[in-house]
Amino acid sequence: MASRTIDVCIPELQERFAAFAVKMAETGIPFMLTCTKRTQEEQNDLYARGRTKPGAKVTWTRKSKHIEGRAFDIAILRDGQPVWDMKADVNHDAVPDYEQAGVIGESVGLGWGGRFKNPDRPHFELSGKVG
Repeated sequence: MASRTIDVCIPELQERFAAFAVKMAETGIPFMLTCTKRTQEEQNDLYARGRTKPGAKVTWTRKSKHIEGRAFDIAILRDGQPVWDMKADVNHDAVPDYEQAGVIGESVGLGWGGRFKNPDRPHFELSGKVG
């Protein structure tokens, strides 16, 4: 099972995550980590969903930065529960928005999956090669 702790990721991501977490707290957006590092086998399993295994497609790649410990995914929390709706909730003005989390991530030097061709708003990563 993929990890949900940042300490298994490379030090640079751990540092950026710490800055991200501080800014999220300052902004009043509660969140939880849903995935940090995963194995190639776990990534292959996610890739197979909606292709050769039942279910909806989960990922578009077999080469995720999660495998290298260079990415993490979050879920924003409302009343202690994950909010999986990636758009602002028009009925709740105070609902934290994944767009705002994306801006915060970018402000601390993270790449944000919301900018991908196929947006992945809970995803944050380091750019470039390992090492």
